[in-house]
Amino acid sequence: MQTNDLISLMSASNRPVDTGWLRRATWLCALAALAATAGLVLMTLGTRPDLTSAWMTPPVLAKAAFGASVAIIALALFQASLRPGLKPARRLPLIAVPLLAAAGWALLTLAQAPAAEWGLLIFGRHWRACLIAVPLYALLPLIVLLVLARRGAPVDGTLTGACAGLASAGLATVAYSLHCPDDTAPFLATWYTLATAIVAALGAFILPRCLRW
Repeated sequence: MQTNDLISLMSASNRPVDTGWLRRATWLCALAALAATAGLVLMTLGTRPDLTSAWMTPPVLAKAAFGASVAIIALALFQASLRPGLKPARRLPLIAVPLLAAAGWALLTLAQAPAAEWGLLIFGRHWRACLIAVPLYALLPLIVLLVLARRGAPVDGTLTGACAGLASAGLATVAYSLHCPDDTAPFLATWYTLATAIVAALGAFILPRCLRW
């Protein structure tokens, strides 16, 4: 076959490549994982007793907003990391915005409270449960995102894994907020942030090993 014939054959079926399917798949998978995780929380732990009256209060909304903002930022970076050339690492510092907002609110709360109350504000009643539950419930969305990552072409597996972990922790935070009765800002800034870091580290460790060809 002549070179010109080969070029003509290849160009005859020239169709635009759908580069947005990974982006759509990322958000759809995240929504499905959030619904599944919330359902899992409700089946295993149930809702907090006062959820009906507390759901629209600022502390409870803050927990959901914290998790949602971390998840949205991390998911945007995750889906970008699946396509070579987009360089999502440049936007990674954006993830610090909700973390710093929570920390600032926590410091302001502590500054306005007597020192004798700091222990209760920080540790609440269920800090161990939060530190265990959020990473455990984050495993479901993390597995979903790791499977999706294998359909893309991530250049930096560690970055992709960390973003998947951050997003999974954010989704788990939203789901777990249906149950968690500790509503103080210092509790949120301490234990939810630490749980998020644990899942991010887990994703960064696991995903590069899952992507070995």
